[in-house]
Amino acid sequence: MGHLTAAVGAYISGMSYEVIPPGAIGAAKNALSDYAAVTILGRDAPVTRLIASFETIGDRGESSVLFSKQRADARVAALVNGVAGHAHDYDDVGIAFHPAHPSVAMAPAILAQAESMDASGRDVINAFVTAYEVWSELASRDADPHHTKGWHPTGTFGAIAAAAGVAKLLRLDAEAASRAVSIAASQAAGLVANFGTMTKPFHAGRAAAAGLMSARYAQAGMSASPDIFDHASGFLAAVSPHGKVDFDRPAHFNKNWHIVDHGISIKLYPMCYGSHRILDGLTRYLAQHAVAPGEVAAVDFHTGPSRVVSLVHTDPKNALDAKFSAEFAVACSIIAGRVTLAELDDAFVNRPDVRALMAKVTRVLDPARDMGSFKQQPDDLLEIRMRDGTKHTLALQAPRDKAISLDQNTLRTKFLDCTCAAMKEHDALRLYQTLQSLETVAGCRGLGASA
Repeated sequence: MGHLTAAVGAYISGMSYEVIPPGAIGAAKNALSDYAAVTILGRDAPVTRLIASFETIGDRGESSVLFSKQRADARVAALVNGVAGHAHDYDDVGIAFHPAHPSVAMAPAILAQAESMDASGRDVINAFVTAYEVWSELASRDADPHHTKGWHPTGTFGAIAAAAGVAKLLRLDAEAASRAVSIAASQAAGLVANFGTMTKPFHAGRAAAAGLMSARYAQAGMSASPDIFDHASGFLAAVSPHGKVDFDRPAHFNKNWHIVDHGISIKLYPMCYGSHRILDGLTRYLAQHAVAPGEVAAVDFHTGPSRVVSLVHTDPKNALDAKFSAEFAVACSIIAGRVTLAELDDAFVNRPDVRALMAKVTRVLDPARDMGSFKQQPDDLLEIRMRDGTKHTLALQAPRDKAISLDQNTLRTKFLDCTCAAMKEHDALRLYQTLQSLETVAGCRGLGASA
């Protein structure tokens, strides 16, 4: 067996709740709480309804669907919940090496399996942290972000991480856990070209379902390559943009905690994370400086090429396009003074003043701004030139939104905003408090059946 593949299997098998740092436990609970919020928000999204229409969902089954009283087989629950959680692109981001959406790929699989076997809340946290660390350990070995080659890491690494989390819940031994992630690696899929379409959230749901079933297949004895991460034709070599993969470095499991050092970021804006430097910076700047939208002559957005790979729409025609548009992020911030779910609306995107201002935004790409991991890269720069010759210049820093340190008022507010249309406030708060005290939950059967 390859040394890296063996190390992953041994880590999954040997990982225990007792060794997880307190900060990582808090980050996991915050991430799971946020995942629940955005999944409930995505219940009625068109893509959620479409995917669910092909599955058998009713009042019976292993696991709850969409945090409701509906139930289905665990595979179906993982699929539909993953799609719903990513439907609005409001779910968390992480994995500094290859920015992606970890919780929406991992949590649907882990929670579906946990419900089916009535695992404890501690088991869920342990599985979640295990999955995140496996994802990060593998991703950290490639010098080049996978999305620059067209891969969507949420769908590729996400399937593997989901398998790792479910394998932990199933208490697979090291050899079986290695087979679980190897099976999942052959199902890793997702392409950046599908950003801004219904297929992007499908990447997350498919990763969750594939990961869950991979662990179950491994438990049943399905064979798979014992060196899937070491082989010259294995996962890491196959998906690497330029082949700069470190196969030799010993695994850092239980030495460096990626969930603490790099962490998960909770989205504070319902747009692709590639736009959040703009949104965070402009929101803070406009709170102290007046910028009249009609007086803007031009806007230059200085950034690194890899940071805008996900921002595929320069001239968005609808709200779904706009989620992946730097131009919309700038125009919406200046015109509305905010970017919330209310502005992610087809009518707003097509307002004449919004379209006129988007057309004035120019991307200025500088490869030097891509140096380092996402959170440590140099600031972006926004230059807003006015008709009277004055100029607003502001540095755009990495957003301050880490799950490990996010204040509870901010997280609770987002939770209630996301769930207000689907749940009564007291029911939403009860679910929130349950997830925030997950380590005290003795059994998870019915955890997702909230409303």
